[in-house]
Amino acid sequence: MKSKPMSDAPAKPINDRTGKDKETLVSIVKEMTESMTGAQSTRHWADDALWFDIPPFASRGVQPALKFFDRVFGSFQSCKVDILETDVVVNGNMGLVCTIQRVNVVLKTGDAKRLVVRETDCFERRNGEWKLIHQHASVPSGGDWDGKVTTA
Repeated sequence: MKSKPMSDAPAKPINDRTGKDKETLVSIVKEMTESMTGAQSTRHWADDALWFDIPPFASRGVQPALKFFDRVFGSFQSCKVDILETDVVVNGNMGLVCTIQRVNVVLKTGDAKRLVVRETDCFERRNGEWKLIHQHASVPSGGDWDGKVTTA
């Protein structure tokens, strides 16, 4: 499924004339949505990454997040994430990827959960590699949301 842009951000990000950085960041985010272990989820994280997740949990550094992911993913029978919308901006050594995701989880208990999630992933190029330095995931409060972004 091709992602739809969420804003009027430039089609080719600033300082990314070939679009390669944008493609790299989108592929990293996609890889993270397909992961089912802490090691996979944090593979592109900086050692000092700051993370705010949907459950009441926040961490600085890879180790607390890695343990949290392993515990949570261990309770899943399956997890499928569809990226509904993507917005990417790259400026020099900084990159920002904002996504709206539909998450379908089946727990080992058989219970199923469906969420529409907003996620912002902030990256910095360090020693030639893109590293996630901050991730913030949230669900809208006050009821169901269809994932649509209102524009002017």
